[in-house]
Amino acid sequence: MSLAKMPLYAWAMLVTAFSILFAFTPLLVVSALLELDRKIGSVFFVPEMGGSPLLWQHLFWIFGHPEVYIQFLPATGLLAMMIPVFVRRRTVGYTFVAVSMLSTGMIAFLLWAHHMFTAGLPNIVLGIFSAASIFIAIPTAVQIFAFMATVVGGKPVWKTPFYFIVGFIVTFVLGGITGVMVGSVPFNWQAHDSYFIVAHLHYVLIGGVVFPIFAALYYWMPKWTGKLLSERLGRWNFWLM
Repeated sequence: MSLAKMPLYAWAMLVTAFSILFAFTPLLVVSALLELDRKIGSVFFVPEMGGSPLLWQHLFWIFGHPEVYIQFLPATGLLAMMIPVFVRRRTVGYTFVAVSMLSTGMIAFLLWAHHMFTAGLPNIVLGIFSAASIFIAIPTAVQIFAFMATVVGGKPVWKTPFYFIVGFIVTFVLGGITGVMVGSVPFNWQAHDSYFIVAHLHYVLIGGVVFPIFAALYYWMPKWTGKLLSERLGRWNFWLM
């Protein structure tokens, strides 16, 4: 099978695998340095001895922001496999979606410092990371619009997984809009450490990851068990969630 013929879920997992490889490395390094500080008295993060707590933040968030997309990309891959089934047509813009997944995986490594806008970074750094934080909305939007175009041009079958798919689109778009907002440095200074950020995280995490996982469970569980799940209970589950 050539790359151009891979299912979009395979594309999502390929990008995720490379992201894990490069994102978890700094996490392992910073965890080791922290343990050395605690166990043998090294001073990597001790300011009184010339260490830098800011170094901890940089190394952690170099992992921490790509990790968001390590969760999100497999979920969008699942959606790309389910949506064509429930709307009875092929995914619109296969190539664009695959390229957007690759772009998301790469750009995710270029915007970690937007978690640190209030830490006293130089203005040039703030500008670069602000631009990257806003720019990453473009490949993400390509995926969302491709999914929406697929739904609008199809004939939806309203089963439980499709309810969660639509819930993903609505909730994740709200989370994405609030994410673009905090890419703006002046707004970020005001919203940092507030419940606005907490809300943004939960909109993205619930809408972008949990809803697709539940859609996938309702979609594939009958394949594993040989028994269809209750539509009535599934819809109660969706609306309560």
